[in-house]
Amino acid sequence: MHFRLTLFLCAAAFLSGCSYSPIDAKKTEAPRTGSHVSKTTTVQLTDRDVFGSEATLAVSEEDIQDALDGENFNIPLNASVILVQSGSRAPEMMMQQEMSKYYLISTFSGIPDLQKSLSCNKSAETAESENMNYMQALRYIAAKGRQKAVIVYWDELQSGKYDTVTKNTVWTGYKNEKLTDATLLRYLVRFALVDVATGEWASWSPVNYEYSVLSPTGATSELQEQQIAQLKQKTYAAVVKDLVSRYE
Repeated sequence: MHFRLTLFLCAAAFLSGCSYSPIDAKKTEAPRTGSHVSKTTTVQLTDRDVFGSEATLAVSEEDIQDALDGENFNIPLNASVILVQSGSRAPEMMMQQEMSKYYLISTFSGIPDLQKSLSCNKSAETAESENMNYMQALRYIAAKGRQKAVIVYWDELQSGKYDTVTKNTVWTGYKNEKLTDATLLRYLVRFALVDVATGEWASWSPVNYEYSVLSPTGATSELQEQQIAQLKQKTYAAVVKDLVSRYE
C-alpha cells in the first residue's frame, strides 16, 4: 500500500512540473517561484544576456575568417524591429520617436528576468542556464511578432571637467550635480543589433557627442533638466541617423 502511494505521488509530481513541453505549452503552467527584480533596482543587460557565451568562447583563426565571409548585417528601412533600452522597462520616448522615423518599432523590457527555479533532477547550474541568454527570449518574441531584428542600446550621461594638471577632461557618471559653465556633458551610447532569423549580430558604438553647458549663475534645476533633455534629443537624433546609414 505504501509502495503504491509513493509511486502515485512521484508520478503526479512528474506530470505536474517535470515534463518537457513546447514553449507555448509552458506558458499555461503556474508561475515559478523565485527571486524577482526589485522595482527600485536598475538591472542592466550584460553582454552575456545579449550575445550568450560568444564573448568567452575559444575562437580560432578559422572562426574569424568564417565570420568575415558571412553576409553583412543590415536592417532595411521600414523594417519591423523590437527596441530595448538596457535597464529600463521601456525605451525612452525620445529614442522611440527617433527610431520610428526609420523603422516600425515595438518595445520590450530591458531588465532581464532573474527568476530561477529548481525542480526534480535539475541542478542550480542547469536552472540558471535556462534564463542566462535573454536574447534567446527576445528573438522568440520577435519571431512570433514577425519582427526582422532586435535592437538593444545602452546609454549613460556623463559630466566632465577639465583637469589643469593632466590637461585632460575627466569624465564621470552624471549624478544630478549642479552644472556650471565649466561643465561638459556627453552621452555614451552603444548598440547591439540581432537578426531574429539567424541570430547574427552586430555591435556598434557611434561617435561620442560632447556639449558645453551654458548655465547662468543661479540657474534652477528645471533649467538644467531642460538643457539635459535638449542634449539628449540631439544625441539620439544623431546616433540613430548614423546607425540607419550604417546598417540599411
